[in-house]
Amino acid sequence: MLSSRVTLASRPNLLLISKYASSTPNVKSIQPPNPNKITSDMVGPPDPVSNLRRIIFRKPANETSLERKYRKLRTEVQEWNQIFWTQHNSRFFKEREAYLKSNLPEGKTNLTADEMSVFYKAFLDKNWKAHLDYNREWYRKNITLLILSLQVKFRKLFRIKDK
Repeated sequence: MLSSRVTLASRPNLLLISKYASSTPNVKSIQPPNPNKITSDMVGPPDPVSNLRRIIFRKPANETSLERKYRKLRTEVQEWNQIFWTQHNSRFFKEREAYLKSNLPEGKTNLTADEMSVFYKAFLDKNWKAHLDYNREWYRKNITLLILSLQVKFRKLFRIKDK
């Protein structure tokens, strides 16, 4: 049963994956599950570029406007995170490949960890501001999600009706 959940949850990722992986199965024949019919949040496999796992969030039967807002914001934050890490990791792989091509001596197949550390430090230094901005925004978005989550839980706990 768990494997079917992972397979189902991975379906929305297949279009994104096909851009980066040449061995993607026939994408047109795969349909994502209907969010109205799933009984729990579904987590997919790691994306090959971003390394993040996509989640299809369950839509409760009697979803209140606050719950809908919370679910939609979770989806937006997940998409924002996916975009950032896909772009970041794509840049990393591209720059690492260029570094290897320009610094790999003839007859050698790879560089040592010490030799690669020069590239890693340069990459981190160059992307320091982007990481700082990402972390600030990530904390802001997650605090907003936490506040919404608490509001949803308290309304359910005290059975407060939605306006």
